[in-house]
Amino acid sequence: MPKCLVLLHEELVAEIASTAVKLVKANPNLEMVLLYAATPQESVPSLPGVGWLVQEELGRQFQLRADEVIGGALAIFRAAGVGARSLVLAEEPVRAVERLVASDPDYALVVVGDWGTRSRWHYVLSSEVYHLSHTLALPLLVVKTPG
Repeated sequence: MPKCLVLLHEELVAEIASTAVKLVKANPNLEMVLLYAATPQESVPSLPGVGWLVQEELGRQFQLRADEVIGGALAIFRAAGVGARSLVLAEEPVRAVERLVASDPDYALVVVGDWGTRSRWHYVLSSEVYHLSHTLALPLLVVKTPG
C-alpha cells in the first residue's frame, strides 16, 4: 500500500491535516503517516528568564509539544473518519523526511507546510521546503498559508 508522509508544523497543523484528509478521501488506498520531527531544543519555549534545563526536562518539553501537535492532527483525522499512524522523531525535520523516504520504498508522496516569508514575497518557499523540493525523488505537496 502506498504511503503518504505528512510532516507536521506546529503553526500549520490544521491546514496540513485538513489537506491530508482530502488526499486520503480522494485515494482511500493511501496510508497516512503523520510525522512530528524537531530537535528537542526547538520544543522549549523561548521566554525571558528561561535558563538551563536538565536533560530530563528538555525531553519532557519535547514530548509535550509532540503530543500537542500530533494530537491536533489526529483529532482532525478522527473527525473526518480517517485513520493515520503517527511518528515522533527527535531530529531535524528535513533530515527525518529524507531518512524515512530513503528507508521505505512505499512512500509515494510527502506533504509539508510552509508559510513563505512574511512580506509581499509570501510565495517564496522556506529554505527547508526548497531543499526538500530539490532532493526528494517523490512528489512534494506544499500546503501554504497566506503570509
